[in-house]
Amino acid sequence: MMSGLLLVAGAACAPKGGPIDPDTRTPRTGPGDVPRRMAMPDWFPRAVNVRVHPATRYVVDHDELILEARIELLDQSDEPIKDVGRFICELASVDDNGEVEVVNGRPRLIHFELDVLTAEDHAEYWDPIARAYVLPLEVGPTDIEMAGGLSRLWVTFEPAWPGAGVVPSGEADRGPVDVRVDW
Repeated sequence: MMSGLLLVAGAACAPKGGPIDPDTRTPRTGPGDVPRRMAMPDWFPRAVNVRVHPATRYVVDHDELILEARIELLDQSDEPIKDVGRFICELASVDDNGEVEVVNGRPRLIHFELDVLTAEDHAEYWDPIARAYVLPLEVGPTDIEMAGGLSRLWVTFEPAWPGAGVVPSGEADRGPVDVRVDW
């Protein structure tokens, strides 16, 4: 008889940390609880900041101009971390005052998007020595003269985790970086 009572009492228990309805003291289940259960806890290491590494530079590979963007995602402790999501990069030609140049009424701006979602993506773009992503951004032949002057790169990271916010560069006094020209 005692074992039957324990079995019934154990069946009514909710998993630790699960949502409980205060009126009935029973576990809440339903579609309204899914985002809360899927959201990351505050202590979980995740990207909260983006740093465009100063080693970002233009390189020529097989007669094509590539912006080799080195991007660090930083966690709550300001340490480099891997994360899953999308990098959104904007490269602009800027004048001596740091303003985006306007040509024929349009800003000189190139937009890149790159997903890092799989283990293969991380193997391709993650540099374990620099602890940063190295994103090869191809600059087309019509924009090749951007590399001859001053250009600036802004990066935003959109995590793929439910409930995670967009992580822009410029947080914690980290602004966009001026891109070096090595030739």
